[in-house]
Amino acid sequence: MNQKIRIACKVPSELELGIERLSTVLQYELTEGEADLTVEAVAANRSGVVLKDGRATVYYARKSIFFRELGIAVEHARDASFEAMEDDTFQTVSVMIDTSRCAVPTVKTVNDMMDYLAVMGYNMAMLYTEDTIEVPGRPYFGYMRGRYTADELRAIDDYAFEYGIEVIPCLECYGHMERYLRWPEAASIKDTPSVLMARSEDTFAFVEEYIKTAVACFRSKRIHIGMDEAWNMGRGAFLTKHGYVPPFEIFTEYMERLISITNKYGLKPMMWSDMYFRACSPTERYYEADIEIPEEVVAKIPAEVELVFWHYGEKPYCDDYMLKKHKALNRNVIYCGGLWSWCGHFPENNYAMETMRFSLDACRKNDVRDAMTTIWLNDNAECDLYATLFGLSFFAELCYDKDASEEKLRARFETTTGGNWDAFYSMSFYHNTFGENDEYPSDHWQKRFLGKAFFWQDIMEGLYDGYLFEKPMSEHYAKAAALQKGYMDGGKWNYLYEYAYRAFDVLATKTLIAENLVPAYKNGDREMLARIAGELLPALKEKTVALHLVHKAAWFDKLKAFGWAGLDVRYGGLASRCDTAREQIERYLDGTDSVIEQLEEERLYKSLRPFDGYALLRV
Repeated sequence: MNQKIRIACKVPSELELGIERLSTVLQYELTEGEADLTVEAVAANRSGVVLKDGRATVYYARKSIFFRELGIAVEHARDASFEAMEDDTFQTVSVMIDTSRCAVPTVKTVNDMMDYLAVMGYNMAMLYTEDTIEVPGRPYFGYMRGRYTADELRAIDDYAFEYGIEVIPCLECYGHMERYLRWPEAASIKDTPSVLMARSEDTFAFVEEYIKTAVACFRSKRIHIGMDEAWNMGRGAFLTKHGYVPPFEIFTEYMERLISITNKYGLKPMMWSDMYFRACSPTERYYEADIEIPEEVVAKIPAEVELVFWHYGEKPYCDDYMLKKHKALNRNVIYCGGLWSWCGHFPENNYAMETMRFSLDACRKNDVRDAMTTIWLNDNAECDLYATLFGLSFFAELCYDKDASEEKLRARFETTTGGNWDAFYSMSFYHNTFGENDEYPSDHWQKRFLGKAFFWQDIMEGLYDGYLFEKPMSEHYAKAAALQKGYMDGGKWNYLYEYAYRAFDVLATKTLIAENLVPAYKNGDREMLARIAGELLPALKEKTVALHLVHKAAWFDKLKAFGWAGLDVRYGGLASRCDTAREQIERYLDGTDSVIEQLEEERLYKSLRPFDGYALLRV
C-alpha cells in the first residue's frame, strides 16, 4: 500500500491502546475526522470482518482476535466490499520464544514481536527461560547469561495484555539445566550434568523458588514446567546415593512433588509429553508407532497437567497417530510444531510450511484445539528472531483457514509485517536449492539442511566436502546472494535482507573453494590452487568480516549483549583460517612444504543433522 490510510475507530476503550500501537505496523493514521475506513468493534460469538463502502464491522470472540481482524480490515480497506469469517477451531494459537540459547531479546524486541503476533492472531506467548530469569538467593542462576529481571518480565506481560495475549513462563524443572548445574552453587541439586537431583529437599526448595519467582511476574496462572529429555536421570549423583531405581519410578515421584508445588500456587501446568512415551519404548524413542502406554502408566500422569506433544515434522509424518495416542491419555493435548529456526542463520521455511499443513490438519481431525509453534534458537542463536516472521504468519493463517491459498498467505504476511514474501521465503536457500525437481527422501536430514555445515566447516579439513562433490552448490549460493541483494530497499527489513545477502555471499565463495581445493591438489592443478590462495581465500575473509559486522549490528540492536562473544569467536576464527589456509597453500606452491597434510586425507562421509551444533560440525 503506497499511502497510509486514515481510519476512525468506534471501539471499547480496552482496545484503544493496541490500535494506537499497531498504526506503525499496519501503516495507518488514526483520525477523528474524515476517514478512508471506519472500524466498529462488536463483541460476538464469532470472529470476522464485514466491510462495505469504507465501513468495517469487526466481530471478535476474544480480545486478541480483534487485532487480527483489524489487520484484515486494513488490508482490504480500499475494496468496495469484503466479508470473511474466521475458522475458530483453535482456542489457543501460541508461540514459544527461546530466550535461553545465548540470545536474550531485549524487552523492546519482545514487545515489538508482540505487535506482530497480535495482528497475526496469536493469543498466547511463552518465554522459554531455562536460567534466564533472576531467582533470589541464586546469584549464579543465569549469571553472565542476560537473565531477565522481574521488572522486565512484568513489562512484557503488561505490554502483551493490551492485545489480549497471555504470556506464560516456559521453564525447565528437571532436565536441560546444564547452564546452571555447572556452578558449585548448584552442587547439592545436581544429579547429572543436565538433570536436577530427585529425592532431594534442596532440589524442591530451589524448584519452588524458581516457579514462585517466575509466576509472580505474569497475570496468567498457566505455566509450562518442561520435563522433556531428562536423559540419564538417576544415573549420576542419584545413583551413588540411592542405588539403581527405574527411571520411570524416579520421574513419577518427581512429578508428584512438582505438581504439589504448582497446586500450592494455584497454577495450571503443562509439560512436554515425551518422557511418558520414552518410558514405554524399548529404544527410548518418542514417536514409534507401536508404543503403547499401559493403564498403570496413564494412572501416574497427574490429572492437573496438560500434555504438549512436540513434533517438528520428521518423516514419515507421525502427528496423526501420535495425536490419537495422546488423546487416549484423557488429558488436554496441546500440539507443538516448530519454525525450523534452529539449524543455522535462517529458518528452513519450506519444511516448516510442509509440516505445518500436515500437523494442523491432523489436529483438526483429532479434535486438538490448542496449537503452538516454537522459535528454538539452538547453538548460539545464529538465526535472527525477525526472520521467523514468515513462519509465524504462515502458522497463524493456517490456524484460522486450513485452505489458505498462497495468494492469501502472501497478502497477509506482507500486510502484517511490511516484509517482502519472496525475500523472506528465499532465505531458505541457505539450506538447499529447493528446485521443482528436488526430492528429499526419508534421509532428508542428510540431504536437506546443508547450509550451516558448509558455513562453519573448516576450509582445510572439509568434513562435508563430499556433499559438494556430489552436488556443487557455489552457483546456487551466488544466485541466492544476487537475489537477496536485489531485495535491499532501505526499508525496515533492509538489515535482514543484507544479512541474508552477506551470508549467501560467504557461502558462494566458501563452497567454490571446497568444490575445487581437494580435486586441484590431487590432480596437480597448480593454477587453481594459486587462484584459491591469491583470490578466493582473501575474498572469503573480506566477505566473512562484512557479514560479521552486519550480524553484530543486528544483535546489539535487538538482543542483550550477553552471548555475542561466541559468535565473535566463530566469525573471527573463520576469517583467521582464511589466512592460515592461504599460507599453507603458498608454502606448498613455492616448494617450502612437499605436502598439505589435511588435503592428503581422503574425504570420508560424515552424517549431517540440522540439530548439530558448531562443535559437532568441526570434529
